[in-house]
Amino acid sequence: MLSLTKNTSRQREILEVVFHHGWDYMKGLLTGNQSKEPQLPTPEVLCNILIDLGPVYVKLGQLLSTRPDLLPKHYIEALSELQSNVPPVSWPEINQLLEQELPQPSQEIFQEIKQIPIAAGSIAQVHQATLKNGQKVALKVQRPGIETVVDQDIKLIKGIAELVSFTDFGEDYDIVAIADEFTTALRAELDFTMEAEYTTQLRLNLAESRWFDPKKLVIPQVHWELTTSKLLILDWLDGTLYFQQKSLRKLLKMQKKVREERLQPFYFVPFSNKFISMAFSMPIPIPAIYSI
Repeated sequence: MLSLTKNTSRQREILEVVFHHGWDYMKGLLTGNQSKEPQLPTPEVLCNILIDLGPVYVKLGQLLSTRPDLLPKHYIEALSELQSNVPPVSWPEINQLLEQELPQPSQEIFQEIKQIPIAAGSIAQVHQATLKNGQKVALKVQRPGIETVVDQDIKLIKGIAELVSFTDFGEDYDIVAIADEFTTALRAELDFTMEAEYTTQLRLNLAESRWFDPKKLVIPQVHWELTTSKLLILDWLDGTLYFQQKSLRKLLKMQKKVREERLQPFYFVPFSNKFISMAFSMPIPIPAIYSI
């Protein structure tokens, strides 16, 4: 078992956050005390803890927001806010990474890059830009230094999962397996060329499909000449995120229309970093994924 009592700088940072928010159960785990049955703080406090701990834990919170089998409704609702309220990285840091990843200076490639991101996630953030030819594109830029943070936090998450596995809760839900699945997927998300490959393949596959109308479902084209493991550049697509739609009636009408058109379940690549198996007939898709 991974020891959580090792005094690393990252663990000290996590302890400070946990102490600050008063989560007694996690304080006990991290300091090597005997673990009791899991006790969560209030939903609001849990969200604040995850945000303060950084991108990896925000990502974990986003995952938990899709697991009503694990958490009560009021926790799911609070954690869902993490999908749209992740603090962005400052422009100077993002710009420095951009200049490192691009094949030539950004001024020679873009007419304009909007410094304020249109979305910020746990692994990356998205900026709108305009190429020299006038085409609008989306720049998905990896958070600088996220690889080091991920490596450190994965070890801690697995260690905590092993401790929780000795409780009844851990045995009932196989927490170790959930942690392994999460950390494996998280490592894969750090290579944006994988997402680019999936997106390109899906675009090609659907171009030959008779199951959808290409005017109603558009897969953005990847700009491979500018894409790297830390930078993904796609055609810009205008739309409204699913969870931002104000009218539930409008959403239900849209879902009904999709069913009537008999669209079949398929693998869909939104702005996440892997294929997500999704049937249109499911009641409510994962928030912050779909643009309409």
